[in-house]
Amino acid sequence: MKTNLRVAAIILYEGKLLTTKMKKKYSSYYVLPGGGVEMEETIYEAIKREVKEETNLDVLKLKLAYIKELKNKQMGRGVEFYFYVEEYRGGLKKGFDPEEKESTLEDVELLNLDALNDIVFHPEELKEQLKIDAKNNFETFKYLGLKDYP
Repeated sequence: MKTNLRVAAIILYEGKLLTTKMKKKYSSYYVLPGGGVEMEETIYEAIKREVKEETNLDVLKLKLAYIKELKNKQMGRGVEFYFYVEEYRGGLKKGFDPEEKESTLEDVELLNLDALNDIVFHPEELKEQLKIDAKNNFETFKYLGLKDYP
């Protein structure tokens, strides 16, 4: 059985959540910067690479905030690692997504955490959790459970 590993970055930039705006056919949605872990890299190397590729920021200090497991009979298993980026440097600008398949990286956007309920943001279950945990700088790690692939 194949296991897919993905990483995502929680970055509060000037007090707002840094997101990547993705376009899929005729609709747009927002996600955290991140992507797949390549075969020869660690999850730490992957999160730094993904953030640099998509946002032009260099990750300096991070900590693991959430883990979510995924399952599907056709796709196998997956594990998503969500990192809170405590320190970064560089100028924010739209980068690129070399993994583009079904969707395209349209832009990088800074969003108020309270605005997440008004937009299409994935994963849905993090909309409220991010608001709660941002108040204490993601002090406590959380396991998000085993879910079906969306």
